[in-house]
Amino acid sequence: MSANNPFARLPEVPSFEVSTVTGGAAWLDGKDGSPHLAWRGAPAGTRSYAVTVYDPDAPTGSGFWHWAVADIPATVTELPEGAGDDTGSGLPEGAVQLPNDAGVARFLGAAPPAGHGPHRYFVVVHALDVESLGVPAGATPAFLGFTMAPRTLGRAVLVATAETPGPERIEVSRLVPAPADAVFAVLADPKGHVDIDASGMLMDAEGDPVRRAGDRFRVHMDREALGDVPLGKYEVEVVITTCRPGEEIAWTVEGRVRPHARHLYGYRLEPAGDGTRVTSYYDWSEVSAEWKERLDFPVVSETALKATLGILERTVRRRAAAA
Repeated sequence: MSANNPFARLPEVPSFEVSTVTGGAAWLDGKDGSPHLAWRGAPAGTRSYAVTVYDPDAPTGSGFWHWAVADIPATVTELPEGAGDDTGSGLPEGAVQLPNDAGVARFLGAAPPAGHGPHRYFVVVHALDVESLGVPAGATPAFLGFTMAPRTLGRAVLVATAETPGPERIEVSRLVPAPADAVFAVLADPKGHVDIDASGMLMDAEGDPVRRAGDRFRVHMDREALGDVPLGKYEVEVVITTCRPGEEIAWTVEGRVRPHARHLYGYRLEPAGDGTRVTSYYDWSEVSAEWKERLDFPVVSETALKATLGILERTVRRRAAAA
């Protein structure tokens, strides 16, 4: 989320109060019903209002206008919830509803792209010194802003935020030209985990090949390979959560810091052609908010998972040649 202020280079004007008695929850969840707005304390000399809703954090280079209404009479100090529908049914007589950045003359709810982080939505009531700005019905919100800048006596600003979480699971696949049992033998072997690691964190491992859920082995780590947190060299225990020989293996990691993050790694194996379709997955959907604040997830990227599958194929082939 950027920290730019959309009013930074506009003339400074007094502020007044705007509120929403309904809290605006529906429109922040993507519903296209405009929030209830009520305002008071506009400067003396106000002859009309305009209302705009703007997201400066949209990934467009110019933000995104969700709503723009001009020529609201000065006697009006409230708009009901849902006023900005297709017909402007809740707007007062004489008000002009302009096309938003989706090209439709109505209110458009918040819908930030998944995984883009929190977006700010500036809900603004502009107090103006003219009864009508004279903007045509097809004008853009940007044109409205340009037209009303020198006519603005005051602004009432309410800033809301919304965020659409990104996916919390990565899956990548590769056809490995080897039987599933041969692939699984590498994945069940603690040394095999070190052999196929593409992150550079796994230095060595201790323990017997795993056979069932609940089995554990120890891995020596060096977090300097990622450089994300100052943990240096340390040890973790790999705890097997799923173990179906030749089909699937998954695990979580327990380290010295508690509570444990509990993100899951795993592989699914399926016969395919002359080999095995291997799907590597990484799931952090059950990681606590505390850990999500400490680390940037995913800790291991999709690129690293893909690289690990390539190294897995090479490792399986080398083990078969050495047998």
